[in-house]
Amino acid sequence: MNDNQNNNKKKHSRLRQRRGVADIISTMLLMGVTVTGASTLTYFMNDAFVSGNLGSATTLDSSSLNLLLLAYDTRDSSRLLTLDTIDNENTINKFLCGVTCSANTNLIPRDASGGTEFIVFQIQNNGLNPTYLENVIINDVVHEWDSDTANTPLDALVSAPGTGKYPADGMFSIIPVGKPSLDQKGSIQIQNGEIVNVLVKLGPDDADIQLNKGIQVKLNVGKIHLTEFLLESGDSR
Repeated sequence: MNDNQNNNKKKHSRLRQRRGVADIISTMLLMGVTVTGASTLTYFMNDAFVSGNLGSATTLDSSSLNLLLLAYDTRDSSRLLTLDTIDNENTINKFLCGVTCSANTNLIPRDASGGTEFIVFQIQNNGLNPTYLENVIINDVVHEWDSDTANTPLDALVSAPGTGKYPADGMFSIIPVGKPSLDQKGSIQIQNGEIVNVLVKLGPDDADIQLNKGIQVKLNVGKIHLTEFLLESGDSR
């Protein structure tokens, strides 16, 4: 009996040890899966913030994902998004000048008096049908399309109020990408597959935007929900 009892005790002891090891292994595997999942989620979230394209993360209406943000330039610098004539002056104001420069109505930023400054971003209509960019909302301020810019060559090297060579204060124009001329579009229609630059000139309702600050951009294309992106204001030259 004593030998049998000793043998049973040894068996139970080995079983408890095996169960203990199995529990430790299970716990380690669970922790590994959790850490891997958290790391993957962090990577994708950080990648979205770095790229500046939060359309897939912030859009409420899945159908509006057809409008893609490809690039943007919010620097207080020259040649915004390689557009030679777009030059944000920064010798006086070390920020993107809105309301502070609005007294100099419809002047370009590089003038000695200094008009309001520009923001430009590039989007693509990735949908099957044309879309219409009805207005652009920057930090909750609505900017309408400037019809004076329709079919007019883009030229912001010299102030030319009311000529349509660039959008007026608080308005925007649309410039097709990939064409030899820089004629601004004659309407707010963006064809399926078309890539365009949207040039926004800040106005009297726009607060000055400090550098390295977030800029909320919403595009109204006539849907129930707006297409929303988060940009970051860039450095000075």
